[in-house]
Amino acid sequence: MKKVLMLFLVVFFPYQVFAETGDTVSLAAGLTVEPYIIESKDAGFEADIVREIFVMEGYDKVEFVYQPLMRTKLSFKNGTVDGVMTIKKNYPEVQNAFISEEYISYHNVAVTLQSQNFKIDSVADLKDKRVEGFQQARFALGEDFASMAANNLKYTEIADQRSQIGKLFAKRTDVIVLDSRIFKYYLNQLKAFPKKMMERKLFEEPVTFHNIFESSNYRMAFKDEKKRDAFNSGLKKLRESGRYKEIIDTYVKE
Repeated sequence: MKKVLMLFLVVFFPYQVFAETGDTVSLAAGLTVEPYIIESKDAGFEADIVREIFVMEGYDKVEFVYQPLMRTKLSFKNGTVDGVMTIKKNYPEVQNAFISEEYISYHNVAVTLQSQNFKIDSVADLKDKRVEGFQQARFALGEDFASMAANNLKYTEIADQRSQIGKLFAKRTDVIVLDSRIFKYYLNQLKAFPKKMMERKLFEEPVTFHNIFESSNYRMAFKDEKKRDAFNSGLKKLRESGRYKEIIDTYVKE
């Protein structure tokens, strides 16, 4: 009787059967890292890229589950989502999962005011300067940076990266360490909407990017091979068409 019923549904109601197999993709995403992820708007260029890839590949909806980064990986491991964003192959929570191609890159830099004329060619050159990193930078940027942070009494970290940029221009720190796109995104906001009109000119001062860190490239992990393959296929199309860069440029010009 069950076999007869299933055959009836497939023949006469094919749309309903396929719809139940899952046109929605649920993905664990880290909490707001603007402009990559903007939880309040269900947007950000990383989120937009992922969403557009799946729509291109025939999925009706992408549902982002916003959580602290560590919890995103645990949610994936526990099977509560179809996939998890911003991961590395070696993360223990994604072993035996279906891993995508690299789809997003973070590039951390050291930023100084040009007027300070600092010579910074390596992490070692930060040891005697007032340095402010993003939260947990000492764990994310390698052993040399961790050693510098531990031995530099003028090293601090801050969660609010918009404030981090403000402190640089106010000369309350010598160097800030953060992702280059995050810097450009918040600097544009500070120029457009300064707290005081007199501050607008402050943010026009030229800066120097010191490229002393390697880029960090990230992948996605999926529970099933079909979604991984669809993602890889859509990612290739998005890049080849130029649309990938267009999405990023809507948030911050490269």
